[in-house]
Amino acid sequence: MNKPLGLGLGATMISLLWGAGLVGSKHDLSTSTTPEPCVFCHTPHHSSGSITPLWNRRISDMTVFQMYSSPTIDGTIDPVPNAPSLACLSCHDGVAAEGEPSAVNTTDTHSLINAPGPGGIPDTTTYPNCTKCHPGGGVFPEKWWRIGPDLRDDHPISITYPTPSQDPDFNQPPDPVRGWPNLRLYNRKVECPTCHDPHNGQPLFLRIDNTGSNLCLTCHKK
Repeated sequence: MNKPLGLGLGATMISLLWGAGLVGSKHDLSTSTTPEPCVFCHTPHHSSGSITPLWNRRISDMTVFQMYSSPTIDGTIDPVPNAPSLACLSCHDGVAAEGEPSAVNTTDTHSLINAPGPGGIPDTTTYPNCTKCHPGGGVFPEKWWRIGPDLRDDHPISITYPTPSQDPDFNQPPDPVRGWPNLRLYNRKVECPTCHDPHNGQPLFLRIDNTGSNLCLTCHKK
């Protein structure tokens, strides 16, 4: 039996837009009963205004973050993560996401602002689907992706990219505001999605392959 034309075109568009990226990756939290991969991060209505446009998650307590600090740092680090990084941290921060039990904010952890399907406001169910993040059942997810709110042991984020006069050991991007075609700056700042693309499905969702430290050496001369 032939597929209806609309369904065929829809499947083609999904393939073109997503390819082998989001669908089937660790960021695809959909199931047969909630077959909407995008909704677990994005919503066209009632989204969070405090993170990014159309974002379907929230972080209730911004004061939990401890930003990177160093006496030799050249760029200016903002006191809290900026919106592009908050989007990632709304799942990976160990507070809105599950981390140490004492740090879990259960409202942020399991609730979407707008749940899958019609009439999903408010979300009173347990989304995302449990086994997508808890493949072993009720145990916490793997610790390696729970970054936690202490960002002092991670690559600096929400930091202004240094100019040549500030630090000559950095390569200068073709666009000082937006960075490189394959590594983005966000209003001159390095954020989580500078190096990671949550939609590409590559290992660790890196924007470019890091063989030979290729990703690192895009910014750093040594």
